[in-house]
Amino acid sequence: KDFAIELPELLHRLPNLKDVDSHPVSTGVACSDSILHSLSKIASGGSQASQEIKQLEDEKRHLEEHAQDVESALILRKSSDLASQSLSAQRYEAASQAIATFLSMKQNSKLTERAKLYAGEYTVTQLESTHASLRTTLLEQYQEGVQNSDVMVLGKLTPLVQMVQMEQEAVALYVRFLKDILVSELKHASQVSSAQSESSGGGNKPTTSPHVSMARVYNTAVTILRHHLPMVSHCLHRADGDAAVVQLVHLQVEQAVSPLFQKYVQSKQLAVSASNAQRIYEALEDKYKSASSSGHMEDGDLQDDCGFASLVGSLADVDAAMEEAALCLQHAESYTRFIEHSVKEVNKARAMRFEHEREQAKREKERKEWATGMSGNPAGRSKDDFDEVLDQDYEPLEILPAHTKLHEEVAEVGGYYSVIERCLLLASMQRAFSTMDEENIRHYTPLSLPSASGTKRALQSSIVENSLYAARRGSQRAFATGHTGTASAMANFCSDCLRGVLVEHLSRRAEDIGVSSLKPGEGLIAGSGGIFNASNLIRSGQNVAAGGTKGKDPAQRQREIEEGIAAACATFNDLDVAAHHTKDLEKLLMQSVDRGYPPNAPETEQLRMCVKGLSPVAEVFQLSAINSIESLVSVMKPRIRALVTDAVGDGSGAGFSTVIGGGNASERHMVRMNYDLDDEAYQLLEVSEGYISRLCTCLDDLINPLCSRLADRLTDALVLEVLGTVSKRLEVSLKKCEYTSLGALSLDSDIRDFVNYSKDRLASNELKSNVALYKACTPLSRLVQISKLVNVDDLEDVLDLVSASKRKGMWELSSEDAKSFLSLRKEFEEDRINQLLRLSDDD
Repeated sequence: KDFAIELPELLHRLPNLKDVDSHPVSTGVACSDSILHSLSKIASGGSQASQEIKQLEDEKRHLEEHAQDVESALILRKSSDLASQSLSAQRYEAASQAIATFLSMKQNSKLTERAKLYAGEYTVTQLESTHASLRTTLLEQYQEGVQNSDVMVLGKLTPLVQMVQMEQEAVALYVRFLKDILVSELKHASQVSSAQSESSGGGNKPTTSPHVSMARVYNTAVTILRHHLPMVSHCLHRADGDAAVVQLVHLQVEQAVSPLFQKYVQSKQLAVSASNAQRIYEALEDKYKSASSSGHMEDGDLQDDCGFASLVGSLADVDAAMEEAALCLQHAESYTRFIEHSVKEVNKARAMRFEHEREQAKREKERKEWATGMSGNPAGRSKDDFDEVLDQDYEPLEILPAHTKLHEEVAEVGGYYSVIERCLLLASMQRAFSTMDEENIRHYTPLSLPSASGTKRALQSSIVENSLYAARRGSQRAFATGHTGTASAMANFCSDCLRGVLVEHLSRRAEDIGVSSLKPGEGLIAGSGGIFNASNLIRSGQNVAAGGTKGKDPAQRQREIEEGIAAACATFNDLDVAAHHTKDLEKLLMQSVDRGYPPNAPETEQLRMCVKGLSPVAEVFQLSAINSIESLVSVMKPRIRALVTDAVGDGSGAGFSTVIGGGNASERHMVRMNYDLDDEAYQLLEVSEGYISRLCTCLDDLINPLCSRLADRLTDALVLEVLGTVSKRLEVSLKKCEYTSLGALSLDSDIRDFVNYSKDRLASNELKSNVALYKACTPLSRLVQISKLVNVDDLEDVLDLVSASKRKGMWELSSEDAKSFLSLRKEFEEDRINQLLRLSDDD
């Protein structure tokens, strides 16, 4: 603050001669001079201390270098004496270790001029001469071991040649030695196969299968590689000895296996067979496609195999040939995976060594920087060996090409195999179609699908089992080869054959046999008679289906009718069984992919997508089964409408009629549809048999013989279709009635009985809830909504009923429908109904 005054005042207040020592300005100047003097002393002392510290670091570095040189000189002298003495005593391992120490020091730049001076000039000279002598001695012994094929000698010498840095010479000799072993062993393996084939009985008995010879070659190569590769990879990797061994083994295998593949293709005439199989497959496919478009196939066409037996062979012979081809592919794929695994392991070991060398270089560089007091790479300083090692990145060695000659051989045989296997699958299906005898009950078996009811007597034909067995056997055999391309092709072929042939054949069979046989009045089910003889539908059907069999026993005729219904229903069950087996096949093949193919590989993911192509095929089977049931219901609709008409009456208002022949007063009256009820009519209705009860009885007589012979899912589909047809007919009849309050209660009771009947006839528990049932059968849901609408106590409750049902998604009636049914209620005025529904439409 004292210095914040103006300049004139400051001049007046400057110290005079009397108080110069005590004035604040003088005191401040003196303090600043003292601080400046102290800082100057500290700076000069710090500079001196820094120079002393640097001098101490230099002395420390010189002492450490001197100590390291002394240590190196001692090691050199010790190694020189040990190497010379061991070489004279023929202790080559000890001599090699001593020379390895000398070479390591030389490589790591520890052999300085001062270290050589301390050790003596004769020491380094003696080590170099011992190194040369040891190399010569080991090379001579190695050559002798190679010439004698002495594995024991080579096993002892190979680690030593690494120590004295003569890997290049050792690799050349070891590869020559290994080639002689491979040629000898592979030749021996082929001679064993030939000898076994000759001793099996001469020319009358079959010779050894080619896959046996191939397996012997692969096993021999794998055994040799597993025996020699670890030592070579450990000792001779600097000269790429591991890569040379793998390349040599694979080359020898290709030279040994290629003639076997060519001989196999020529002896089995795979090219000709595959060409014939392709033409036959196209002919069979065209035959079934034309039959699908025309809707009919003659018996002669069904028996025709388009020359498969004459041009390709019998099913058994072709199946055995496919087993043999699959084994050839399987053995080749197993060897290919092993050799690829060996290549990966070699590169993995080389990468680990590279990382180890980088860590060593990093630690050595840090030690050197700490010892010399220098870090980083200042400007003007050249990079040393450590920097070059640290700047490098490991690049995997390309030991084998991606596609070798063996891959080409396997691809060729795999292509022939896939074509013949596809034709075999279609020919097996054709055999299953042609051998099926519709009238022979022995060709039917109990339904293999799980059922919620233990009283099911449903059947299935042998077509599905035989066809899916052929597909499962062929696909599993292709997947067992381990060859991704072959497995993918077979998965696609299975999907194409099942979708293009089996679905069409089973659908056409369901229409030609199932629907036509079960058509009321023309087949196994009666199509005439009213409600009073509806319980005799089966007996009437016997006369229709068994015309001209009056001499037969009634029990036998009954049995024939039941067998005919079971056989007709089996045509529908076959589609559902095929869908179930297709899903099982997809699961089985997916498990094979998970167990037998490398994970996360692009080829494996492609194979998964091919297997997943079976899911749409299963959906097509299920959809075809439902379509066949809809076709069956369509031909049953006239009979169903007749039953409903007989039950509800003609709408003339005659609400009651007595049972024919029921003259006693105790006999119950039979009631037709009538909801214009007063108290007396309502009481009489309580003791009479309602039309819903009789209608349900007639429906049971119609559909029970079918439901007991159909699979659960198809039973539900049939019941829902029949319920929809009946509900639509009932809705038409309800529009012709008038309703009192008591009549509305009676309608509600009848609809509830009909809903309970529907639930009892469904096999699936999932459809037995009201919500699920109404969503599955919209016409029945409309009946329930009509009943609720007619039973409102007051018109004001209509809007609440409609809005609440719409929020639940359970309202199907339009405004016009609601208006028409409310106007049938006698207690409601039409003007008020129109006004209320007009407000509802505005909302």
